Amino acid sequence: MASLLQAIGEIVRPELLQKGPIRLEELDPGSTCKPITINKRGQAAVLKPDIRPEGLCGRPGCQFTFTAPDRLFPLFRLDVAGLAAVCDYIVFCQENVEGDDRVFVLLCELKSNNVGGSRRQVENGRLLAEYVLKMAALHTRLSKVPRVEHRGLIFSPKFNVPKGSLQKTRCKYEPLPDGFPDLPFAYYAGGAEYPLAHFCV
Repeated sequence: MASLLQAIGEIVRPELLQKGPIRLEELDPGSTCKPITINKRGQAAVLKPDIRPEGLCGRPGCQFTFTAPDRLFPLFRLDVAGLAAVCDYIVFCQENVEGDDRVFVLLCELKSNNVGGSRRQVENGRLLAEYVLKMAALHTRLSKVPRVEHRGLIFSPKFNVPKGSLQKTRCKYEPLPDGFPDLPFAYYAGGAEYPLAHFCV
């Protein structure tokens, strides 16, 4: 029986999934947020929702192209501010810890400036991630769906790498007073290397 993370790989278009090591980077040439490397030991599926170039129709011979907002949010108006914004990466991951089958959804946004503007992108990313998880569970007929926990991660040159061994410590997330009660946030420096286990808490 496939795991939930394997099920995601079976239903999501391959061009939207990152292969190999987890590397988060902004594609904008003017970005000042340097790439982030996340070292993993357990399973992970990394989704880049707004990947470029623009997504093709997908049907053989079809020449239509769709921008990322049209592809991800086809039902909604694009002239409503923030409605079609989404975080840069969604990392679905699971740690190899005996007795802990939780799946963590790390909603990652890289920001050079305007860090406060990342909240809506992360919250929209959470809704998109829930949709992906439910479709994966339904269409692969999983016998058991593990508990899922969502975490917002903002990376920016405005923040610092925490002191001490990140292998031994765990991220200290803080909830937003008026946000999703089960979506705490944390803020980290860009251009650094982190262990995935640090964020799975």
